[in-house]
Amino acid sequence: MSKIQSTATGPALDAVRLSQEVLRHLPSGLAFFDAAGNIDEANPAAQLALGFSRSHGLNGLSLEDVFQAAELREPDGTVLGPAAAILRTLFTSAHTLQRKLMIYATPDGERRRLGVTAFPVLRGDHPEPVGLICLVTDLTSIHALEEELQRRKNMSALGEMAAGIAHEFKNALATISGYAQMLTAHLEGASRGQAVKIIEQAAMLNNIATEFLTFARPLEVQPERVDLGRLLHYCADAIRVQDFPQVELRIAGEFPAVAGDSVLLTAAITNLLRNACEAIVHSDAQSQHGGHVQVSFAGLERQRARILFTDDGPGVPAELSEKIFIPFFTTKPSGTGLGLAMVHKIITAHQGSILLTDAAPGHTVFTVLLPVVLP
Repeated sequence: MSKIQSTATGPALDAVRLSQEVLRHLPSGLAFFDAAGNIDEANPAAQLALGFSRSHGLNGLSLEDVFQAAELREPDGTVLGPAAAILRTLFTSAHTLQRKLMIYATPDGERRRLGVTAFPVLRGDHPEPVGLICLVTDLTSIHALEEELQRRKNMSALGEMAAGIAHEFKNALATISGYAQMLTAHLEGASRGQAVKIIEQAAMLNNIATEFLTFARPLEVQPERVDLGRLLHYCADAIRVQDFPQVELRIAGEFPAVAGDSVLLTAAITNLLRNACEAIVHSDAQSQHGGHVQVSFAGLERQRARILFTDDGPGVPAELSEKIFIPFFTTKPSGTGLGLAMVHKIITAHQGSILLTDAAPGHTVFTVLLPVVLP
């Protein structure tokens, strides 16, 4: 495109300028790869979708440079393979790649979901493609919204059946525990120890049922002006006095006031911090040398405070990252799987959002958005 501009004159130059102006203002990303597979031109929308700034543009980068760790999938999630290798085949097969999903990581490590269509550029007097046009659209926020809607539907369905099931469950556990306690009064030795274990297990199941009832019950948010910085320090102090001496917990910088329920937000933030500390403590790599958890303010986004919860624990495997907010999903032997689900419920009840934005080994980042108090 830039080569055409350098040789065109008169009406041809006007046409080129018009096409470049249209390209510059297209809402969808468009990148043109030359015959060698290197980017010859990319519009601002493509640079934005792929996470490249204008000062560090895409021009000259190869398919492998841009899509080195990206993966292509069908819209239903079926894995097709490495994106760069598949796109490279279009130069020889002259096929078109239509409406595929790309799991992509920006140069800064941010994971994104991109919609991709790619097709070779053919010229009548040339037997092979002279280039490749790649259209990209950032679907990350749309996917997050779809997941949010699905979670809310799941939460609603769970809430409808939770009360009856949990109450019946707790009643049965009370009966089991009662009989076991009666047995302990008449048994000795190993038999008495076994009855005690029944009581302990019944108590554990009762706690799970209680957590489930709490989770399924509709939240009543009592909004007020909350000093977010003070609340974060309070939660951090509560975590520090628990059994995490090898974890350094830091609240970095200043935070704006947010609109919310201080009791519910305290529960959500404490749970999130405890989850990070437990991940570090249970990590083989960090258990002997400790780790770090940091909470920082990353600016405003549509009148919502962007708060980052970062830890250097083991990260979250890609196959698990989309399940962590699902109720009862847990990787901990003694976990209930309701901790992060409850955090998610509280944050969304505040008209906010929580996303796992980075889960690479040794670097996990949860991003929380909460509405700020307007002046």
